Amino acid sequence: MKNRRLYSKVLLPLASLLVIGTAQAQDVDTSVIDRAQSVIGETNEAAAASQEEITRLSNSSSSLFEEFKVESDNLEALLVLNANWRRQIAAQENDLETIAESIAEVRNVTQELPLLMNRMLVSMDQFVDLDMPFHLEERRNRIEFARNAIDNPNVSTAERFRQILVLYQTENAYGRTRETYPATITIDGVERDVDMLRVGRVALVYQTKDRSQTGAWDPEARQWVQLDAAEYRTAIRDAISVASGLIAPEIIEVPIVAPE
Repeated sequence: MKNRRLYSKVLLPLASLLVIGTAQAQDVDTSVIDRAQSVIGETNEAAAASQEEITRLSNSSSSLFEEFKVESDNLEALLVLNANWRRQIAAQENDLETIAESIAEVRNVTQELPLLMNRMLVSMDQFVDLDMPFHLEERRNRIEFARNAIDNPNVSTAERFRQILVLYQTENAYGRTRETYPATITIDGVERDVDMLRVGRVALVYQTKDRSQTGAWDPEARQWVQLDAAEYRTAIRDAISVASGLIAPEIIEVPIVAPE
C-alpha cells in the first residue's frame, strides 16, 4: 500500500511534465523546421549535383586516359617506324655512294676500253700468226669481224667487247679439243691433199690420202717436216680414225716437241 502511494506520487509529476511539454510544443514556431528541411533538401540536391559532376569528370578523365594511351602507343609505333626508315635511308645513301664510285669507274673504263680492245685484237692477230697453222682463214676472218665491229659506230661498246671475248673463248677452246679435217698443204713445193689431225695445241700432224707421207708441224722451225713412215704411218692413221669417231677411243701416239 505504501509502495503504491509512492508510485502515484512519482507518476503525477511525470504526467504534469508531459502536459506542460505538449503545451510548449504547440507554442513553437514551425517555420524554423520548414527552413531547416529546405536547407537540407537544397544540400542534398547540391550533393547530388556534385556527385553527378564528379561522375562526369571521372568518366571524362577515363576517356582522356584511354585516348592518351592510344596516342602514346601510336607515337611509339611511329618512333620505331621512323628509326627503321632512318636506317634504310642510311643504307641507301651508302648504296648511292657506291653507285657513284662505280659510275666513275665505269666512265674511266669506258674511256680506256677502246684502247684495250684494239690491243687485244693486235695480240690475237700476232698469236694466230705464231700459232700452229690450222683453220687460218677461219680464225683470221673471226679477227677481222671483231675489228669491223669495233670500227662500226652503230655497234655498242658492250657488243664490241662481247665479240672480242667470243674470239678469245674460241681460241682458248682449241687448246682443249682434238679434231681431224681434210686440208691442202704445200709439201716440198707441191700442194697435197691430206688428212689433218690436231690434238689441242700439242700436235698438228698430217697424212696424205694414199698414206705414203706422214708429217707434223715443227713449231721451232715453223715448217712441215716428214716423219718416219714405218714408225708413224699406222699410229697416225689410227689417231685420225679415233678423232673421226670411226673407232673406239684409245691411247694414240703423236709426235710432240718436248719442252726444254
